[in-house]
Amino acid sequence: MAGEEITLPVTINRIGEQFPAHTITDLMLGVGPRLVAIPLNVKSIPFLRKVYPPIVDVPELFQSGGAVNMEDLLKLKPDVVSTVDAAATLKPFQAIGMPALYMGFQTYPQLVQSISLAGQVYGGTATQRATDYNAYLNAKLDVVKSRIATLPASQRPSVVHIASYPPLVIDGGASLIGTWIALAGGTDAAHDIPGAGAHVTISIEQLLSWNPDIVIVETPGGDQGLAADTGQSVITELSKSPLWQNLQAVQSKRVYVNPQGLYPWDRFGPEEALQIQWASKTLHPELFADVDMREVTRSFYQTYFAYTPTEADLDQILAVKP
Repeated sequence: MAGEEITLPVTINRIGEQFPAHTITDLMLGVGPRLVAIPLNVKSIPFLRKVYPPIVDVPELFQSGGAVNMEDLLKLKPDVVSTVDAAATLKPFQAIGMPALYMGFQTYPQLVQSISLAGQVYGGTATQRATDYNAYLNAKLDVVKSRIATLPASQRPSVVHIASYPPLVIDGGASLIGTWIALAGGTDAAHDIPGAGAHVTISIEQLLSWNPDIVIVETPGGDQGLAADTGQSVITELSKSPLWQNLQAVQSKRVYVNPQGLYPWDRFGPEEALQIQWASKTLHPELFADVDMREVTRSFYQTYFAYTPTEADLDQILAVKP
């Protein structure tokens, strides 16, 4: 995905996964048994352990930010390493001649390319699985785009996505989060935040100045190097600030916990196919009244992960309050 040319073994039997969210792509493409190293805290997500119990036995060699003891990794003899970015994290592997490549993305067209690339790299049934997933993703994107297309700017609510608190960390701008907010018919209130737009620390006063119509709160964990908690716990902490109650989104009861399944849906995994459907229905329930997210979710995991979620699973994933 970085545009570099990489030489790989013809057969990939052992995979080192440095990129937390990409672990879920590995499982979807059926190469979970080939994982020899994964990032810290990925296995802390409860639903992931249910869907793929062997994940608990895979060594967590990659620390926050992708740091790794190269000697320990070399002992596991990976045929390829999937890296967390396209720059600094590639270089150590290139320096020792270990095949490594970046399969990240920031847009939905890039997600399609990334899944196709992973299918080609892993080979065998992974190639067809990638094709099938991409067909599903594109079909759902077409539905969303067709229904949102004629929506005037005045009917596109402003949205802020909160990654964690404290401190108050948000996403938006030139990030994947900014992409799905726009596709789902929202206006990214944080569109002008600096840099790549991912994991930017702000003050509550800044949030209040944006005063969004909708706030979406992620369950922290995984790529943040944190053990998985709940999005509701973040809201509970935020509610201790008197400024929180002044937000339009709070007053109109439009603060939502973003679903988390195998990984947070909103961040860099194949569950982005579910995220765009959930986000569209959350922002515009009247346009997506026919979309039953419980059935959509159940069918997705049955089809792409050979697991049928229970009602309790669905409650947990969709952050349904008891």
